[in-house]
Amino acid sequence: MPAFVALLTMLWLLLAPAARAGCSREIYVPVSPLGLMVTVHKGQPGGAFVEVLQEAGRATGCRFRFEPMPRARQEMLFLARRSDLMLPAQRTDRRDPFGQHVAMLQVRPTLVALRPLSTHVINTTTLLHDSTLRVAVLRGVDNGPAYRELLTQLRQRERLVVEADTVGVLRALREGLADAALMNPVILQGHLLQAEQTDLRELATHLSARALPELDWGTTGFYLALDPLPPSDRQLLAATLSAPTVRARLWRQLRERYPGPLLDAGYRPLPESPGP
Repeated sequence: MPAFVALLTMLWLLLAPAARAGCSREIYVPVSPLGLMVTVHKGQPGGAFVEVLQEAGRATGCRFRFEPMPRARQEMLFLARRSDLMLPAQRTDRRDPFGQHVAMLQVRPTLVALRPLSTHVINTTTLLHDSTLRVAVLRGVDNGPAYRELLTQLRQRERLVVEADTVGVLRALREGLADAALMNPVILQGHLLQAEQTDLRELATHLSARALPELDWGTTGFYLALDPLPPSDRQLLAATLSAPTVRARLWRQLRERYPGPLLDAGYRPLPESPGP
């Protein structure tokens, strides 16, 4: 037994320096508030995705420099190759040429409303045919080709309300400027759960979500930039973040933060890989 312990100690001493070597430089990560997934309080980032990334940094020795900003600017910096990492980010054809996607969860946008939606709105066709229904979305969010095409159709019909942040979307819903939002439902839920005013927190219980079958499940997680992020740093972070234990940790954090059925309407764990 002592010889076995000594062997383990020697292996740890040999491997520990490499494990602590970490990234070659500080990793630049723009962040935008997004429910309880990404929060910014007095300039300090937090939320489930940020905490998981910070834990990965401690495990690998990587350091991150977070900068809060609007979601649209966060997207612009990534597509301009001026940031190292984007979170949380759904995988899309538009982003793939600029980064390696590390999938953590499955995600989809839904119609989200504070008041009951018409029962006949069950897909994108019936949504477009309802000439009275106005839809709010977040600027800078990309949920794939079908989502972008739907926004184009709504814009042509002058029924699209584009807001810079979640506060604007919520204001549009409360003031009747929009009848529903097209987004992941927990984004609005998370914003309301953090509100200081009791009446706003109570609004979270009035939220309802309705899936549109054309807007299918995609994957969301982290985009690691192909440039300017050094390849060795990208490989290290990808290997760490893609571990099943890290994905399970993220799902547990979301479960703890989001009560009720809205989480399952917009998120679900990645399917398990089939066995050999």
